[in-house]
Amino acid sequence: MIAIVFDKSGTLIDTNRVSKDLEKNEYHFYKSSIELIEDNPNLFLVTISTDPRYTFLKENPKKSLGQSIIDLDIGYEVVFKGPNAIIDKNKILKWAEEITVEEVNDTIKKLKKQFDVCTLVGCGIVCDSEKEKITHIVSSSGKIKSGVFELFEFLESEGMDIYLATGDNPCSVYPLAKRLGIQENFVFPQVDPEGKRKIISDLKKSYEQVIMVGDDINDKGAFEEADVSFLILENEAKRKNVLKDIVNYTITEPLEIKNILKRFKI
Repeated sequence: MIAIVFDKSGTLIDTNRVSKDLEKNEYHFYKSSIELIEDNPNLFLVTISTDPRYTFLKENPKKSLGQSIIDLDIGYEVVFKGPNAIIDKNKILKWAEEITVEEVNDTIKKLKKQFDVCTLVGCGIVCDSEKEKITHIVSSSGKIKSGVFELFEFLESEGMDIYLATGDNPCSVYPLAKRLGIQENFVFPQVDPEGKRKIISDLKKSYEQVIMVGDDINDKGAFEEADVSFLILENEAKRKNVLKDIVNYTITEPLEIKNILKRFKI
């Protein structure tokens, strides 16, 4: 038996992103959360376990984000961090008291206005453990990439088990998994890079081969652990150069995986 594990954003999903730089009071589009973190070793990314359209957008906009998270009993997880970042989840809530729900909602409204795509919506924050504050509010939405359904039909016809492991929040991950026909117990949301590596390692105990498909540096450990690895490279970035030497295949779209697997009978 073969297992194939997919990341989500940038791998299965064409992702639209907007971030608000709270220090400069300006918005950035298209920039990934990992890009925000890569130049500052003290930063870390927190995904918030909610679809903000059904929670924050219905809250009092003047309420603090921290209080809203507490009142609505919303979970949150650190899914990526710089090498010097010190994580204290209690401090994250304290820092979230300093920003309003309105500021979070503004990023969602910018997302809708800029891209007019509001499916698989998620939100999060970037924190600075040295400055002890939130530096960015981030939100994203997206649509399934071209060729993904055809690829999944092929993988299923070959008897492969399909898994989803991503740092994204459950409210966007599980609806995607359902649309793609991935079993719920094969889905792992809000997983950090080491968690992805462990998932691959654990699967290798039960499968003859384990394949990893990802798109960025947070998949590095999983790539190294997998028997076969695919890097979907939509754009060049310095942080991604190291991945080209680690993976077996560098591709530009998911459907290429089908042709490679057919050719080599993996």
